[in-house]
Amino acid sequence: MEKEQALLEQQLMAVTNKRRKLEDIQIELVELNRQKARILTSYSDAWQGNLAANTISRLEDDMELEWRATRKNVNMLEDNLIEEKHQIRMKLEQLKEQSADVQN
Repeated sequence: MEKEQALLEQQLMAVTNKRRKLEDIQIELVELNRQKARILTSYSDAWQGNLAANTISRLEDDMELEWRATRKNVNMLEDNLIEEKHQIRMKLEQLKEQSADVQN
């Protein structure tokens, strides 16, 4: 049981590290999106006229769709990590209960 508990604790730590890495990726994605917005603003300032406005609108729409898809994927990954962590914690609790039952 101790080996199994140690293995579960290692798995829990691995999931926690994955979640931290995912949070770092989320921060980088937000910064990337901000940089894209700055480029679009610079583009908008440099290029005037009806064609520019239409092009900028399409680019903004594309950026928004891309951002939503990215957020959806990141949220799905985060949900999976949360569920995995929950499952590991449940297994750890079951092991502790079994260990307590054996000792009694």
